[in-house]
Amino acid sequence: MKLFRLKSLAIVTLLAIVISCEKEAEVPAYVVNNSVHPGDFLKENTYNTLNIEVGYVEGYQPTPQALSNIVTFLNDRLNKSAGIKITQRTIPATGRVTIDIDAIREIERAQRKSVTSGKALTAWIMFLDVEYTESTSTSKVLGISYGASSMAVFEKSVYTYVQPDMPARVSIETMILNHEFGHILGLVNNGTPMVSPHQDNAHGSHCSDTECLMYWRAEENVDLGDLIGTAKIPVLDANCIADLKAGGGK
Repeated sequence: MKLFRLKSLAIVTLLAIVISCEKEAEVPAYVVNNSVHPGDFLKENTYNTLNIEVGYVEGYQPTPQALSNIVTFLNDRLNKSAGIKITQRTIPATGRVTIDIDAIREIERAQRKSVTSGKALTAWIMFLDVEYTESTSTSKVLGISYGASSMAVFEKSVYTYVQPDMPARVSIETMILNHEFGHILGLVNNGTPMVSPHQDNAHGSHCSDTECLMYWRAEENVDLGDLIGTAKIPVLDANCIADLKAGGGK
């Protein structure tokens, strides 16, 4: 589980923001190639392009800069000579107050159009108008990665802390996307073997380096101030980068 706290003059009570990591080995049956592994993202030999399909509920569209940032993050680490592309479209409102992982999978099953085939690998990211079932009034789950190529961002919970037009929203979305895609890429010891021991065994597939993007409490390195400006986003440490390189990435 991933915990983020925002230090804010605009919020009287210190609220916890959580990014819950639910990386599972099972690949949904509707993915054409049902044997996708982290190495398929990192290497060039099987797939030379990555197509990311983004589905969002109207009113909860991700910021263009956050999507640009995740492409930059992936281009720095993946060998994909034909490029990384993002397509976006709206999906129906959930009509729910909270949502669990089973319902999230049902939405993906109904809405995901892209399939992995030929030389094209695909990933799915949805931005939802609902809170995750594990969220509370003081602790919000902002995103989860699940399956081999899927991620959900709970944009309604993001809006609990920042208004849609605040620049700091880019920082929050970027952190969620980068961290959760790190798990899809097999970090830490989650499908991509470690070169050197650096797994925080007490907190699952997270890095023991407190400065790393994959640390379970990377929020300790982020201060969004008054939530008006952007913030520095934690990056992968040397050990995580070494793992990705050994697994076939950059």
